[in-house]
Amino acid sequence: MKITEKNGYKISALTLGTAQLGLAYGVNNDKGMPTYEESSELLSTALDLGITSFDTARAYGESEAVLGRYFKAETREKTLITKVIFNGEPKEKIKDELFRQATESAKRLGLEKLPFLMLHREGYIEQYGDSLIKAMRELKEEGIASGVGVSFSDKSRFMEYCSSMPFDCIQIPANMLDNAEIRSGALKNVSDNGTVVFVRSVYLQGLFFKDTGSLPESLKGEKPLLDKLHSLAADFDFTMAEMALGFIRDTEGIDSLVMGADTPEQLRESVNLLSGRALPEELMKEIIKLSENINPRLIQPWTW
Repeated sequence: MKITEKNGYKISALTLGTAQLGLAYGVNNDKGMPTYEESSELLSTALDLGITSFDTARAYGESEAVLGRYFKAETREKTLITKVIFNGEPKEKIKDELFRQATESAKRLGLEKLPFLMLHREGYIEQYGDSLIKAMRELKEEGIASGVGVSFSDKSRFMEYCSSMPFDCIQIPANMLDNAEIRSGALKNVSDNGTVVFVRSVYLQGLFFKDTGSLPESLKGEKPLLDKLHSLAADFDFTMAEMALGFIRDTEGIDSLVMGADTPEQLRESVNLLSGRALPEELMKEIIKLSENINPRLIQPWTW
């Protein structure tokens, strides 16, 4: 598997998302949280497949603790990324809260120093402003984390925030239809400046696999566009999964795709897709063209 080295850490082309290890996570989850033995098997499979980076968060229930327990006895190289979440703390206390959460996360993960710590939401930057930015810098200076960054959901202020503080890492949703930062070159610029770029939501919450004849009422008007995507995949002899994953994999400036898995088999399937054939340049251009004038609702799953 391709490995990118930035800021002294090795990032695999696929980062295993681990929310499912600490929560009964996902709309199709009818089994609940996995046992520790099941989690261990998944993590061991990930390492065997060449995955070195693992994404977690304080909001993911027991995920940090599961990772810490597993990697305590595992000597193979890994990079752990976690995230902090705030709950209305006053601005004057935000540094103390950031340091408290970061220190607790490092302890739970069994680390002396966090490789990467992200804000779980970009809205915290607007909420706490310079107080938070300064505290994040001090977190690095005091050696609690090697790199700091932010996980974006609302990307409307993406470049503004990335310019105000050169983040060591970012995570954003991006895919065949949600790719304005790719089209503008903004994502590549951020990456070229040394930021590790993680991308999630490669399949747009599963929309690319949905039967276009049974779309929810709010998306029925988007049927022609989604049908066109399916036609492109067929014309170029790709499955939708191959095309969707390949589009992000083959885009310059993206270091790693964050993807979850419930079973070792699902993880192997994702890794196999990752090593698939490159998308032709003509297909990449057709996908970009198709995404240029879309209904914003289409890339906002919370509005569906």
